[in-house]
Amino acid sequence: MKKILSLFAMFLVAVCLHAQQRVVYTINDGWRFAKGSPFEAHLTSCDDSSWETVHIPHTWNAKDADDDQAGFYRGPAWYRKRLFVDKSQEGRRAVIYFEGANQEVQVYLNGQYLGAHKGGYTRFCMDVTSHLCYGQENLLAVCVNNVYNPNIPPLSADFTFFGGIYRDVYLQFMNPVHLATNDYASSGVYIRTPEVSKTTASIEVTALLTNELDKPQEVIVENVICDASGKEVKKHQMTCCLLAGETKTTVAKKIKMESPRLWDIDDPYRYLVYTRIFDKKGALLDEVVNPLGFRWFAFDSEKGFFLNGKHRKLVGTARHQDYFQQGNALRDELHVQDVLLLKEMGGNFLRVSHYPQDPIVMEMCDKLGIVTSVEIPLINAVTETEEFLTNSVEMAKEMVRQDFNRPSVMIWGYMNEIFLRRPYTEGKQLKDYYHFTEKVARELEATIRQEDPSRYTLMAYHNAPQFYEEAHLTEIPMILGWNLYQGWYEPDINKFQCLLDRAHQVYKGKILMVTEYGPGVDPRLHSYQSERFDFSQEYGLNYHKHYIAEMMKRPFVAGSSLWNLNDFYSESRIDAVPHVNNKGVVGLNREKKDTYLFYQAALCKRPVLAIGNREWKARGGVVNTSERACKQAVPVFSNAKEVELLINGRSLGVKAVENGSAIFEVPFVNGLNQLKATAVVGNSVVEDWLEVCFQLVAADLKEHGADFTEMNIMLGSPRYFEDRTAQVAWIPEQEYKPGSWGFVGGTPYRRKTNFGFMLGSDIDIFGTDMNPIFQTQRVGIQSFKADVPDGEYSVYLYWAELDSNKEKEALVYNLGADVGQILAGNRSFGVSINGMQVLDDFNIARDYGYARAVVKKFIVTVKNGEGLCVDFHKKEGEPVLNAIRLYRNY
Repeated sequence: MKKILSLFAMFLVAVCLHAQQRVVYTINDGWRFAKGSPFEAHLTSCDDSSWETVHIPHTWNAKDADDDQAGFYRGPAWYRKRLFVDKSQEGRRAVIYFEGANQEVQVYLNGQYLGAHKGGYTRFCMDVTSHLCYGQENLLAVCVNNVYNPNIPPLSADFTFFGGIYRDVYLQFMNPVHLATNDYASSGVYIRTPEVSKTTASIEVTALLTNELDKPQEVIVENVICDASGKEVKKHQMTCCLLAGETKTTVAKKIKMESPRLWDIDDPYRYLVYTRIFDKKGALLDEVVNPLGFRWFAFDSEKGFFLNGKHRKLVGTARHQDYFQQGNALRDELHVQDVLLLKEMGGNFLRVSHYPQDPIVMEMCDKLGIVTSVEIPLINAVTETEEFLTNSVEMAKEMVRQDFNRPSVMIWGYMNEIFLRRPYTEGKQLKDYYHFTEKVARELEATIRQEDPSRYTLMAYHNAPQFYEEAHLTEIPMILGWNLYQGWYEPDINKFQCLLDRAHQVYKGKILMVTEYGPGVDPRLHSYQSERFDFSQEYGLNYHKHYIAEMMKRPFVAGSSLWNLNDFYSESRIDAVPHVNNKGVVGLNREKKDTYLFYQAALCKRPVLAIGNREWKARGGVVNTSERACKQAVPVFSNAKEVELLINGRSLGVKAVENGSAIFEVPFVNGLNQLKATAVVGNSVVEDWLEVCFQLVAADLKEHGADFTEMNIMLGSPRYFEDRTAQVAWIPEQEYKPGSWGFVGGTPYRRKTNFGFMLGSDIDIFGTDMNPIFQTQRVGIQSFKADVPDGEYSVYLYWAELDSNKEKEALVYNLGADVGQILAGNRSFGVSINGMQVLDDFNIARDYGYARAVVKKFIVTVKNGEGLCVDFHKKEGEPVLNAIRLYRNY
């Protein structure tokens, strides 16, 4: 009986202790939402029955990112939620916790104002205890505003400023005596490891305790360190007396540990630190848990980065928090997927840019052994006000305190290309602007170094070093990060390594990193005559191969973060995909581009084998072999010494792998083609398969036209384009020869920039999601001929007027690569097909407007062996044709 009573007593104690712990849960579901400023939206009397029902994470700009209209809604919006809180929580402290809402927030509970927060990328919380009603319904109302505010960074940037409550929202319930929640939404616990080696380590735990009672409390503070299996390895206790209403700091100094297991890139071992508060009777009042990683690290201006005494070249990516058709309102699983993608690529470094991101991103970096740099969103420019400076400093404190305990974090950043948009170009105003920017930089540097002297600081510059030198900004941070785009925004790719060497020579003693580099790549585009700004997979691959090779040669380059892990939304951009910056090595939907596969082969230790152009499954091309096939280059990525490729069971031989890939000339036949790659990596035999449906176009239609079904030709372009929706392959133009097909006359449209002429236009083509088809054209074309066999055909002619009568504003992020533009005169021409006039006074701009996709379909009967001839008759200006599709009906 005594044994039963004893067990029962232990059970009651356990229940009692458990009941005292924090209760934390999300309140993400079933919010009412409305744009604008509805009348008295914070009051319970406001009728929200007609409002939209949404779930957090949520952004009101998700559809804006993918529509045809320039711009996106920036302004206020309201969220309202009815909360029922059980009476069991009465008497405890209640806190509402936001992981992220962009960018100004005001919070109300039951009509009462709770507080505000400025800045869209850091966490914040508010105490709601005195306004919460238990055992009944409460109304939580939140106003979020993403309107431009000159005193809140970022002022401008090459990404979309999505508005909304786009990360989780929590309620937390705690005892009146608890670990503090009022220290910039941190855990209230800060863990330092002042001494770490392979044989010993010391831990210092600082805890902030809050007593919300009206009388003093004597408590016991306990820190328990457990290994990854949960086994206790160290414990430290101390007593503390808290005055009524006091928040007090306690420090457990020099907890010693022998033979610690280190946190490393290849073995990211984490301990856990449980910080607990007990009352004098031993009842648990509060508890939080934080990760602990033992590691030491250092940067050297000549030799690079060292972790736990071992040299490691940091190679990785930057990352934006966007996803296809979701904006930045991502659930946890998608954040996790991104960090896994980086690890699977072989990356060991993440630049969390240009703002602190969801806590689960940092958690994954801790788990996977990815060294990180986190930064606040000071981008392009500053505002010369004390309020701007104050807000910036507050963001820095939030950033550092919220991610202080992350073993993966080794760098804090605070400015990116801050002189990209200088408001002045000369004189006293520019000097004053430089002076204030320097003041902001020095204040942020001092703040971060005071908050956390154990980590390094970083600032990222664009390729205008004279600006930063004049303002003394290159003197301030510990690490100089350079965003370099030679071979993309600037013409000569070989200037890249020259700039690296210059930086090493000029900034003696400073640590150097390449914080951005990369070209735009639309995975639907391919070219075997690739050039900058053609957005082809092939140019992107060549670019990245050059950059990584040059950085690997130079030990003084401590590390790099390519731009970017994923494509992301940027409303002001146009390029091949409107409103998207497609420099990612994976797409908005996380499709892996060839550049991703290249890095995987170059960086991974595990066996890697992947046939490139993986999603180019609807291909096409012209017969160019005696076997009536079309040879096209296909890359195979691997870390093997050599690979073999087979097509339809026939070996194309074995090739040596050079710089991560081997290129095979593959003879594709009409219809389905099966590719198989094999390689031996170490003791492992690895294989990869790919199926491609190929549309073969005869070169000699007179002799081999009987099987002709269709052709889809892009004019003025050497590129291939895949229409993935319809599984249609578009191929480059060619000049007409008798018996074949092609254009007669004209020249490719090329736009003028500060760095020469570039392929096609960079304008957004309205009314289509296939911009690349319409962004190039042949100007002054006389005819398009195809010696097809007799029959009935559908002839589709594709147009868009690329020349405007108005100057197009240059996009600052293209650094002069898009400033040139041809201004159109009046363009009018006629079209005839096989001698029959089908269009007379055809004026694209007059009839449809500038940059509007136009497709005209004509039904044509070809007879008497005459073939097909589309003629263009000049009236005013030059005739143009962007693309042509021929489809055989009968």
